[in-house]
Amino acid sequence: MYSTREYHLQLVNTRTKKPIDDDTGKYQVYTAGSPVRATIYDVAHTQLTQEVVGTSFISRTMTNGELVFYTDIAVSSVDVSVLTAGGRSYFLKGVSPSQQRVDVNPDKQEYVLVAAFNDKASCTTVRPLGFQMRRGMAINDVWLKVVAAFAGAAAASNRYSVGRSGNALGFLNNITLSAVGFKQGSPVVSTTGATRPRFGRDLAQFVWSTTGLLNAYTRRAYLAATGVASNNLVVKRMTAATLTHSFTNTGVSGAGKGYIYYKYDLLPTESTQANP
Repeated sequence: MYSTREYHLQLVNTRTKKPIDDDTGKYQVYTAGSPVRATIYDVAHTQLTQEVVGTSFISRTMTNGELVFYTDIAVSSVDVSVLTAGGRSYFLKGVSPSQQRVDVNPDKQEYVLVAAFNDKASCTTVRPLGFQMRRGMAINDVWLKVVAAFAGAAAASNRYSVGRSGNALGFLNNITLSAVGFKQGSPVVSTTGATRPRFGRDLAQFVWSTTGLLNAYTRRAYLAATGVASNNLVVKRMTAATLTHSFTNTGVSGAGKGYIYYKYDLLPTESTQANP
């Protein structure tokens, strides 16, 4: 006999008051208040994989707009990040086992998708985060919050890039994660000019001088015109990171942890699904 708690969440359309029919929407379950993916099971107590250490993060798929999973009996609440088939995202904070209905607004157009990283990889492998951008999502900005800093060789070497599988450096380029706090993609400025812009080329267009300095840049959004594999959200530890630890084992101290926030608009005529 297994000692587990059942979580059964049904997404409900606030306009029609009816359950949402979604069989391809994705979700990830996190430890409450932490970017660490929780240990979850199915009804037979088979563990549902949410991370392949050092390789990729994995989302679970909802059925008929339902999210069903189990945790150990000692777990009283979890956080859940949801991305529906139609491209609408919801971060459900502090969900309890008894909370079975989640009301979602189908008419909202501005969203923030949350994807966590708990990185135990010491290589430069491009790591899928488990979410794929849906058609009609226009990414306007990306932020990163470091909850636990990377522990490596030099502080300046602990860098991370955030993008999509078609361009792993597309959103944030070489962001330093050696200190906790929020990180944004502004250029590095010195007395001789600006260099090394931290925005990726999917979110900004750059004008360079003949001497390699940044003369100007213009912000722009990245539009996911289709939901294809090149729009899988990914992260990558950069080649400059010469680390003194190998984070290939679960629980090794020094693995960087945090959240990535994707701020986007959903173009109303482009979504492939009417339901949220």
